Amino acid sequence: MPQVRSSRFVRLLAAGATGAAAVAMLPAASAQAGTAPFTVSVKGGYNNTQSLGTATGSVTGVTGSTQASYSVTLCGQSTYPSASVTIQGGSATATHTVFYQNCETFSGDLVSSYGFTNVQVTVSGSTFYPGNQYTTYSKTKSVYF
Repeated sequence: MPQVRSSRFVRLLAAGATGAAAVAMLPAASAQAGTAPFTVSVKGGYNNTQSLGTATGSVTGVTGSTQASYSVTLCGQSTYPSASVTIQGGSATATHTVFYQNCETFSGDLVSSYGFTNVQVTVSGSTFYPGNQYTTYSKTKSVYF
């Protein structure tokens, strides 16, 4: 005489198999992207009292990832002839320039050959003041996401 399993046991097995299949289909937990704001200003000239340029923006990335995105507004101030911002993360670098007292917004992606956890934002500007000697000044800030 063949044995017949109870329908309750069969339903329990089916529910367990369905639950295991649903869990297998879920994506693995991933790290959350972090957005870090920044403001970097450079001064120069006599006693570093002359504002030359300011970069304000944010960088978004995942710690250890090979890619991050950025958005930055760069404003030249008393700089001659231009102010620039360089955003460097891992092996990736992006540089943008504005001339004289203009402001412009730039955005893009940094794609590195290896993972990174932060970016370096450097703002540079130049002046002839004081003494008619052309000098470039820079200011760097580390930004962690």
